[in-house]
Amino acid sequence: MTKSTSLGRHTASGLAVAVAAATAAAVGLVASPASAAEPWESLTVPTTYASISVLPFDNKDAYAKSVPFCFDECSSSPKLWQRTGGTWKQTTPPSDAEVGVLAGTGVNDLWVFGSRYAATGSYRFNHYDGTKWTSNLNPEPKNAEVLDAEAVSRNSVWAVGNYRATDGGWHPMATHWDGSAWKTTKLTGIEGQFNAVDVNSDTDIWAVGYRDKGDTTGDYQPLAMHYDGTEWREVPVPETPGQMYILNEVISNGPNDVWIASGSKVSQGNGKTWTRHDTPASWPKFAYHNGQLYAGLYGSPKLVRWNGTAWVQDTSLTQGAQVDQLTTTPDGSLYAVHSEGNSVFWYNAFLSRLAPPTTG
Repeated sequence: MTKSTSLGRHTASGLAVAVAAATAAAVGLVASPASAAEPWESLTVPTTYASISVLPFDNKDAYAKSVPFCFDECSSSPKLWQRTGGTWKQTTPPSDAEVGVLAGTGVNDLWVFGSRYAATGSYRFNHYDGTKWTSNLNPEPKNAEVLDAEAVSRNSVWAVGNYRATDGGWHPMATHWDGSAWKTTKLTGIEGQFNAVDVNSDTDIWAVGYRDKGDTTGDYQPLAMHYDGTEWREVPVPETPGQMYILNEVISNGPNDVWIASGSKVSQGNGKTWTRHDTPASWPKFAYHNGQLYAGLYGSPKLVRWNGTAWVQDTSLTQGAQVDQLTTTPDGSLYAVHSEGNSVFWYNAFLSRLAPPTTG
């Protein structure tokens, strides 16, 4: 499955990046053997001086979203790009919404989830078949906001975010496209939202975010839930009372092997309990490649791998100061968006591909 592009939900502070190197030893970072590094293929980006996120399908076709880096006299509205045969071109986005989260299975199957900023503002689910847009398929555009999404197939797409109730409350929300309509599950017994989703199959899905337990930001505590094809079940995460703890990233290798993250706080779960394995820098973006878990970071080191007991620094990705996105394609390739930017400015964006493992 191809992971969505929802870059922007992660924000790193300068302090977190600055202290990352000093705390590396404390979180179990070890040096990477030179022989472990694999060569990355450098790919063209649709534009520079922008925040970029990609939705690749194979080594030739992809979509991307860019948010320009600019001062004063330019528009920061996101732009949509299509890569066909290795060449990028700007694509006309849906006319009724700003480009937000992307998900899909190919150049003729793209979902764009975004907002319409107007007096009649709403949350839009738009589909592109490679030729034309089908506008706003969201059955509840005033209430259901998508923050992350992932496609299993053309007839199965999962998205998560929040549902804004008529009483003003926000509730975690998961919605599913079955090939003909979106069907939404609203967890109205919980105040909060989902920020990220990871889909192994229609019967093995993790979603994470936060639960609002009070009136201050310190009352935002972690929320992790698993869907087994029948119901959503919460797997409690240890809280940090009085300190905001919002989950922004999740990846799983089955219902009993899941990783979640908030800042540099990283935990591995077995479906029942969690064990902390913090990363040496903040805001990890997870992906599996060749059976290994990678984490791209906002800081130094910018790329690490989990060796079963500790995070191992990987120096093979040479360009840039941070990794903004990691994602994979069905053929087993790993893609990295990396840049020279920071939490305020993005510039000199790079796109690289790590080929799938060879067999034989």
